[in-house]
Amino acid sequence: MKRLKSFDNSWEENIYSKGNQLNRYPYTDLISYVYRLYGEELKSGKVLRVLELGFGGGNNILFFAQEGCETYGIEGSSSAHAFAVQQLKEKNLKAELVTGDFIKLPYSDDFFDLVIDREAVYCNVPDAIREIIKEIHRVLKPVGRFITFMYSLEHGSRLSDNGKLIDTDTYIFDQGKFSGAGITHFFSKEEIQNDYLKDFEIEFMRHLRVDSLVTEQRNEYAEYHTCARKKSKKY
Repeated sequence: MKRLKSFDNSWEENIYSKGNQLNRYPYTDLISYVYRLYGEELKSGKVLRVLELGFGGGNNILFFAQEGCETYGIEGSSSAHAFAVQQLKEKNLKAELVTGDFIKLPYSDDFFDLVIDREAVYCNVPDAIREIIKEIHRVLKPVGRFITFMYSLEHGSRLSDNGKLIDTDTYIFDQGKFSGAGITHFFSKEEIQNDYLKDFEIEFMRHLRVDSLVTEQRNEYAEYHTCARKKSKKY
């Protein structure tokens, strides 16, 4: 059996090495969730230990470092890694960033308070996604949180961009939003709840959909925002 890997090199070859999608500003919904869940703790000076999977240009990494968190990140792209390291250096901030594979996280058990997936885990086939989430569960402290953003089956690209189906609800596109970005998996609510996050306690799950209503009337994107906690060892 071929070993599963979590990084599709299309992101390095077609996107990050060309200077694309190296975002400079943190994702606003993520900031909102972090302050909702941890605002009082951060104000009181508590230091959260945070990991981001697929940190890209480091936009969210910078946010956590600025908040005084003990910040870690793992990324498959060497170009994105170099860009993020430079951003940290320019802003005199610190974070532990590595290139590597999400399926074998280089961290000890029960290590993180919070793990972030801002649309990185979706770039995999279902079997790889299961292995990644097992690793996330392993490295989270008991009752630690996993905040994840996952594209849903209602996403316009899945419905309209004629991707090549390679696994269950998993495609490769040669046109549209995901063209050149390798593997794209789209999720159902039931799949997230009953399969991938079955060993977690889900705190909230939101489904967001954006439709274009003026020029080209179509769904632009649809995604799930989910926060789940690792169950205490007493469970």
